[in-house]
Amino acid sequence: MYMTFKPAARLSIIGQHEIILQGKKIDYVLKQSPRIRGIRLEIHNDSGLIVIVPKKYKPEQVDDILEKKSGWIFRHLPGRKPLQIPLFKKEVDHGEKIRYMDKMIEVVVIKDGQKSTPAYLKDNRLFISCGPGTQGSAKTLEDWYRVQAACVFKEKADRFQAEMGLRYNRIVIRGQRKRWASASPMGNLSINWKLLMAPEAVVDYVIMHELAHLKHMDHSKKFWDFLAGFCPDWRKYRKWLVTHEDELKSAATFAR
Repeated sequence: MYMTFKPAARLSIIGQHEIILQGKKIDYVLKQSPRIRGIRLEIHNDSGLIVIVPKKYKPEQVDDILEKKSGWIFRHLPGRKPLQIPLFKKEVDHGEKIRYMDKMIEVVVIKDGQKSTPAYLKDNRLFISCGPGTQGSAKTLEDWYRVQAACVFKEKADRFQAEMGLRYNRIVIRGQRKRWASASPMGNLSINWKLLMAPEAVVDYVIMHELAHLKHMDHSKKFWDFLAGFCPDWRKYRKWLVTHEDELKSAATFAR
Protein backbone atom coordinates (compact mmCIF):
# COMPACT_ATOMS: atom_id res chain seq x y z
CA MET A 1 0.00 0.00 0.00
CA TYR A 2 1.28 3.38 -0.96
CA MET A 3 0.32 6.52 0.94
CA THR A 4 0.67 10.05 -0.30
CA PHE A 5 1.06 13.00 2.03
CA LYS A 6 -0.05 16.50 1.19
CA PRO A 7 2.43 19.14 2.25
CA ALA A 8 1.23 21.19 5.21
CA ALA A 9 -0.43 24.44 4.22
CA ARG A 10 1.82 27.39 4.87
CA LEU A 11 0.77 30.24 7.09
CA SER A 12 1.31 33.60 5.50
CA ILE A 13 2.06 36.55 7.77
CA ILE A 14 -0.20 39.52 7.13
CA GLY A 15 1.54 41.82 9.58
CA GLN A 16 1.87 43.17 13.11
CA HIS A 17 -1.25 44.74 14.60
CA GLU A 18 -2.50 46.13 17.88
CA ILE A 19 -5.79 46.49 19.73
CA ILE A 20 -6.95 48.11 22.97
CA LEU A 21 -8.40 45.54 25.36
CA GLN A 22 -9.62 46.53 28.82
CA GLY A 23 -7.72 49.78 28.47
CA LYS A 24 -4.43 48.04 27.59
CA LYS A 25 -2.62 48.01 24.24
CA ILE A 26 -2.07 44.44 23.03
CA ASP A 27 0.23 43.67 20.08
CA TYR A 28 -0.41 40.60 17.97
CA VAL A 29 0.80 38.94 14.79
CA LEU A 30 -1.88 38.35 12.16
CA LYS A 31 -1.41 35.23 10.01
CA GLN A 32 -3.55 33.70 7.29
CA SER A 33 -4.26 30.03 6.62
CA PRO A 34 -6.21 28.50 3.72
CA ARG A 35 -7.02 25.43 5.84
CA ILE A 36 -9.17 26.94 8.60
CA ARG A 37 -12.68 28.30 8.57
CA GLY A 38 -12.85 30.32 11.76
CA ILE A 39 -10.41 32.56 13.62
CA ARG A 40 -7.86 30.85 15.89
CA LEU A 41 -5.86 32.38 18.72
CA GLU A 42 -2.46 31.14 19.89
CA ILE A 43 -0.14 32.47 22.58
CA HIS A 44 3.59 31.66 22.57
CA ASN A 45 6.18 32.61 25.16
CA ASP A 46 8.48 34.10 22.55
CA SER A 47 6.12 35.74 20.05
CA GLY A 48 3.12 36.51 22.22
CA LEU A 49 -0.37 36.59 20.74
CA ILE A 50 -0.89 35.17 17.26
CA VAL A 51 -4.21 35.47 15.44
CA ILE A 52 -4.77 33.07 12.55
CA VAL A 53 -7.54 33.93 10.10
CA PRO A 54 -9.03 32.06 7.11
CA LYS A 55 -8.45 33.09 3.51
CA LYS A 56 -11.53 35.29 3.50
CA TYR A 57 -11.98 37.39 6.60
CA LYS A 58 -13.03 40.86 7.68
CA PRO A 59 -10.92 42.98 10.07
CA GLU A 60 -13.94 43.68 12.28
CA GLN A 61 -14.30 39.92 12.82
CA VAL A 62 -10.85 39.85 14.40
CA ASP A 63 -11.74 42.75 16.72
CA ASP A 64 -14.93 40.96 17.77
CA ILE A 65 -13.08 37.77 18.68
CA LEU A 66 -10.29 39.56 20.55
CA GLU A 67 -12.76 41.62 22.56
CA LYS A 68 -14.82 38.56 23.47
CA LYS A 69 -11.68 36.58 24.41
CA SER A 70 -9.94 39.44 26.24
CA GLY A 71 -10.19 37.64 29.60
CA TRP A 72 -8.55 34.51 28.19
CA ILE A 73 -5.84 36.60 26.50
CA PHE A 74 -4.89 38.43 29.71
CA ARG A 75 -4.79 35.18 31.68
CA HIS A 76 -2.37 33.53 29.27
CA LEU A 77 -0.12 36.28 27.94
CA PRO A 78 3.40 35.89 29.37
CA GLY A 79 4.15 38.42 32.07
CA ARG A 80 0.56 39.62 32.28
CA LYS A 81 -0.96 39.60 35.74
CA PRO A 82 -4.71 39.06 35.97
CA LEU A 83 -6.63 42.27 36.46
CA GLN A 84 -7.78 42.83 40.01
CA ILE A 85 -11.19 44.43 40.53
CA PRO A 86 -11.21 46.45 43.75
CA LEU A 87 -14.36 46.55 45.85
CA PHE A 88 -16.04 49.48 47.48
CA LYS A 89 -15.89 49.84 51.24
CA LYS A 90 -18.54 47.95 53.21
CA GLU A 91 -20.77 51.00 53.14
CA VAL A 92 -20.93 54.06 50.89
CA ASP A 93 -19.45 57.10 52.62
CA HIS A 94 -21.07 60.47 53.06
CA GLY A 95 -19.86 62.79 50.30
CA GLU A 96 -18.83 59.95 47.97
CA LYS A 97 -19.48 60.49 44.24
CA ILE A 98 -21.34 57.88 42.23
CA ARG A 99 -22.02 57.61 38.49
CA TYR A 100 -25.43 58.00 36.92
CA MET A 101 -25.02 57.96 33.15
CA ASP A 102 -23.42 61.32 32.24
CA LYS A 103 -23.61 62.72 35.77
CA MET A 104 -21.63 62.37 38.98
CA ILE A 105 -23.99 62.39 41.96
CA GLU A 106 -22.95 63.14 45.53
CA VAL A 107 -24.15 60.75 48.23
CA VAL A 108 -25.57 62.33 51.37
CA VAL A 109 -25.94 59.86 54.22
CA ILE A 110 -28.66 60.74 56.74
CA LYS A 111 -27.86 58.95 60.00
CA ASP A 112 -31.31 59.25 61.53
CA GLY A 113 -33.25 58.62 58.34
CA GLN A 114 -36.60 56.89 58.19
CA LYS A 115 -37.38 53.57 56.52
CA SER A 116 -40.23 55.12 54.51
CA THR A 117 -37.80 57.17 52.39
CA PRO A 118 -34.61 55.07 52.06
CA ALA A 119 -33.23 57.07 49.10
CA TYR A 120 -34.24 60.08 47.02
CA LEU A 121 -32.52 62.35 44.51
CA LYS A 122 -32.60 66.14 44.85
CA ASP A 123 -30.43 68.77 43.15
CA ASN A 124 -27.90 66.20 41.93
CA ARG A 125 -27.50 64.80 45.44
CA LEU A 126 -28.69 61.37 46.50
CA PHE A 127 -29.95 61.26 50.09
CA ILE A 128 -29.67 57.83 51.72
CA SER A 129 -31.27 57.04 55.06
CA CYS A 130 -29.19 55.10 57.56
CA GLY A 131 -30.96 54.73 60.87
CA PRO A 132 -33.06 52.29 62.91
CA GLY A 133 -35.00 49.98 60.63
CA THR A 134 -32.97 50.76 57.50
CA GLN A 135 -30.88 48.20 55.56
CA GLY A 136 -27.56 50.05 55.17
CA SER A 137 -26.29 52.42 52.50
CA ALA A 138 -24.84 49.78 50.15
CA LYS A 139 -28.07 47.80 49.80
CA THR A 140 -30.15 51.00 49.67
CA LEU A 141 -27.94 52.39 46.91
CA GLU A 142 -28.22 49.23 44.80
CA ASP A 143 -32.00 49.17 45.26
CA TRP A 144 -32.18 52.81 44.15
CA TYR A 145 -30.18 52.03 41.01
CA ARG A 146 -32.50 49.12 40.21
CA VAL A 147 -35.60 51.31 40.51
CA GLN A 148 -34.04 53.99 38.29
CA ALA A 149 -32.94 51.36 35.77
CA ALA A 150 -36.48 50.00 35.46
CA CYS A 151 -37.81 53.49 34.65
CA VAL A 152 -34.97 54.68 32.41
CA PHE A 153 -34.59 51.49 30.39
CA LYS A 154 -38.34 51.18 29.79
CA GLU A 155 -38.63 54.80 28.66
CA LYS A 156 -35.77 54.33 26.22
CA ALA A 157 -36.95 50.95 24.96
CA ASP A 158 -40.48 52.32 24.35
CA ARG A 159 -39.04 55.19 22.32
CA PHE A 160 -36.54 53.11 20.35
CA GLN A 161 -38.98 50.32 19.50
CA ALA A 162 -41.25 52.87 17.82
CA GLU A 163 -38.34 54.31 15.85
CA MET A 164 -37.08 50.86 14.83
CA GLY A 165 -40.48 49.44 13.95
CA LEU A 166 -40.21 46.68 16.57
CA ARG A 167 -42.11 45.59 19.62
CA TYR A 168 -40.71 44.07 22.81
CA ASN A 169 -42.69 42.24 25.48
CA ARG A 170 -41.22 43.29 28.82
CA ILE A 171 -37.97 44.35 30.51
CA VAL A 172 -36.36 42.47 33.39
CA ILE A 173 -33.74 44.25 35.52
CA ARG A 174 -30.86 42.00 36.57
CA GLY A 175 -27.39 42.26 38.08
CA GLN A 176 -25.41 39.73 36.05
CA ARG A 177 -21.65 39.58 36.55
CA LYS A 178 -20.71 38.87 32.92
CA ARG A 179 -23.54 40.13 30.74
CA TRP A 180 -24.91 43.61 30.11
CA ALA A 181 -28.12 42.63 28.37
CA SER A 182 -29.89 39.96 26.38
CA ALA A 183 -33.04 39.44 24.33
CA SER A 184 -35.20 36.32 24.20
CA PRO A 185 -37.19 34.96 21.25
CA MET A 186 -40.32 35.83 23.26
CA GLY A 187 -39.40 39.51 23.06
CA ASN A 188 -38.22 39.89 26.66
CA LEU A 189 -35.26 42.16 27.34
CA SER A 190 -32.94 41.48 30.28
CA ILE A 191 -30.77 44.49 31.14
CA ASN A 192 -28.12 44.90 33.83
CA TRP A 193 -28.83 47.79 36.22
CA LYS A 194 -25.08 48.50 36.39
CA LEU A 195 -25.35 49.87 32.86
CA LEU A 196 -26.68 53.08 34.43
CA MET A 197 -23.06 53.87 35.32
CA ALA A 198 -22.09 54.05 31.64
CA PRO A 199 -22.47 57.18 29.47
CA GLU A 200 -26.03 57.64 28.24
CA ALA A 201 -25.01 57.10 24.60
CA VAL A 202 -23.66 53.67 25.57
CA VAL A 203 -26.90 52.87 27.40
CA ASP A 204 -28.82 53.80 24.25
CA TYR A 205 -26.56 51.56 22.15
CA VAL A 206 -27.10 48.52 24.37
CA ILE A 207 -30.88 48.91 24.37
CA MET A 208 -31.00 49.39 20.60
CA HIS A 209 -28.65 46.40 20.22
CA GLU A 210 -31.03 44.13 22.12
CA LEU A 211 -34.08 45.49 20.32
CA ALA A 212 -32.34 44.76 17.01
CA HIS A 213 -32.13 41.11 18.09
CA LEU A 214 -35.92 40.98 17.91
CA LYS A 215 -35.49 41.25 14.14
CA HIS A 216 -32.24 39.28 13.78
CA MET A 217 -31.47 36.80 16.59
CA ASP A 218 -27.78 36.61 15.70
CA HIS A 219 -24.77 38.82 14.95
CA SER A 220 -24.94 38.47 11.19
CA LYS A 221 -24.17 41.24 8.74
CA LYS A 222 -27.92 41.87 8.43
CA PHE A 223 -28.07 42.45 12.18
CA TRP A 224 -25.22 44.97 12.23
CA ASP A 225 -26.52 46.74 9.13
CA PHE A 226 -29.96 47.04 10.70
CA LEU A 227 -28.51 48.37 13.96
CA ALA A 228 -26.29 50.84 12.11
CA GLY A 229 -29.39 52.41 10.59
CA PHE A 230 -30.38 53.63 14.06
CA CYS A 231 -27.02 53.70 15.85
CA PRO A 232 -24.29 54.58 13.29
CA ASP A 233 -21.57 54.81 15.96
CA TRP A 234 -22.25 51.39 17.47
CA ARG A 235 -18.62 50.33 17.05
CA LYS A 236 -17.43 53.25 19.20
CA TYR A 237 -19.94 52.49 21.96
CA ARG A 238 -19.24 48.77 21.93
CA LYS A 239 -15.50 49.46 22.19
CA TRP A 240 -16.09 51.83 25.11
CA LEU A 241 -18.09 49.18 26.92
CA VAL A 242 -15.42 46.52 26.40
CA THR A 243 -12.58 48.86 27.35
CA HIS A 244 -14.26 50.08 30.54
CA GLU A 245 -15.94 46.82 31.56
CA ASP A 246 -13.79 46.12 34.62
CA GLU A 247 -13.84 49.75 35.70
CA LEU A 248 -17.62 49.90 35.38
CA LYS A 249 -18.27 46.67 37.25
CA SER A 250 -15.86 47.73 39.97
CA ALA A 251 -17.71 51.02 40.46
CA ALA A 252 -20.98 49.10 40.66
CA THR A 253 -19.76 46.65 43.30
CA PHE A 254 -21.00 47.53 46.76
CA ALA A 255 -19.41 45.09 49.19
CA ARG A 256 -21.31 44.36 52.38
